[in-house]
Amino acid sequence: MRKRSTQQDYARRLMRVVKLIWQDPTRQFSLDQLAEAANFSAFHFHRIYRGMMGETVSATQQRLRLHFASRDLAVDAVSQIRVAQRAGFQSNAAFVRAFTTAYGVTPGAYRRQRLLLLQSKNQQEKDMYQVEIRRLNAPIHLAAQRHLGSYLNIGEAFSLLELEVGKLPVTTQPRWFGLFYDDPEHVRQGVVGPELRSDACVEIKAAAELAAPLQHQQIPVGRYAVIEHQGAYSELDQAYQWLIGHWLQQSDEQAAALPGIELYLNDASITAPKDLRTEIWLALEN
Repeated sequence: MRKRSTQQDYARRLMRVVKLIWQDPTRQFSLDQLAEAANFSAFHFHRIYRGMMGETVSATQQRLRLHFASRDLAVDAVSQIRVAQRAGFQSNAAFVRAFTTAYGVTPGAYRRQRLLLLQSKNQQEKDMYQVEIRRLNAPIHLAAQRHLGSYLNIGEAFSLLELEVGKLPVTTQPRWFGLFYDDPEHVRQGVVGPELRSDACVEIKAAAELAAPLQHQQIPVGRYAVIEHQGAYSELDQAYQWLIGHWLQQSDEQAAALPGIELYLNDASITAPKDLRTEIWLALEN
């Protein structure tokens, strides 16, 4: 009982660190600052964080900084030096080295690839992805941590959920899903509420009572069009655009009134962004 109590106490204290980092993802917090937020000594904090989160705190901070840099590189009006500065790098050379190591190409090459893809209308006509029509015969039960705001920031909710997993009735090899309820364009235009709604989710054995702020969600029985995207999470918008803006319109299918679903096939904390694999599920009418 004491061991579980200690783990829960550590989880609560690390939640303060997660929230602090995500308040300003591009800021380089010192180890002492983060340890103080969690009320740990710097010596113990480093080991506790790595043991519970699966990566060092410095790796977390760099991963987030590059995540937001990859988004900015898709905006042609922002210079590469400015992207590096906004991502918290002291020099463009340091940014180029870190980005190339993580993404497999230089920032300049990555920007050219993204802009070419976004600007080329012919790309939408090509078979960019293979679509699998998948039937789900039993619902998937989920424990969900709600996130409000930019979908790029849902990683905070996943980190908070990860700290709760030890208390949840998860499956033997739990899958991690994201549920996305709103169209970002509709939010910008004021068609729906002021903030995007999404859920970071982990698969659990069955419907169960969950302590707040966690909620029960499920992916219902039905048919789904599924594609797999390989690459950074900041690139997923192009996969959605192809699936909904091109494939759905060319098919004989109708989309069902369910949120967008993402299934994460590997772990972002130990996988280079270029190698991340994400399935996108589009619910279809039966």
